[in-house]
Amino acid sequence: MTIDPARLSEAIVIWTGWGASAWPDRDEARVVDVFGDDLALGLLPAIRRAEEEFYESDAKYTVEDLAQMGDVAAERFRRSHPEIRDEAVRALAWCYTYDFK
Repeated sequence: MTIDPARLSEAIVIWTGWGASAWPDRDEARVVDVFGDDLALGLLPAIRRAEEEFYESDAKYTVEDLAQMGDVAAERFRRSHPEIRDEAVRALAWCYTYDFK
């Protein structure tokens, strides 16, 4: 199944809770609610793969402040995934910096 990058980007934002929660609140049910069972079945593994790739960044070990940590990790991810929209990359950076604060 080929996942539309715009739809994946939207799903990442929804899944993380970006813009709707004070802190990351990863929730698969929100993705299902918005996209339905069938589409969510393809989106959720793609979301998890994107998060895993984002978290491969070593920025948490190489920079000293959270903002820079998020920027470094985001830049690395963007080089590999230019198709993912900025808002989704920001949402993943938000989760990353929250988890490694």
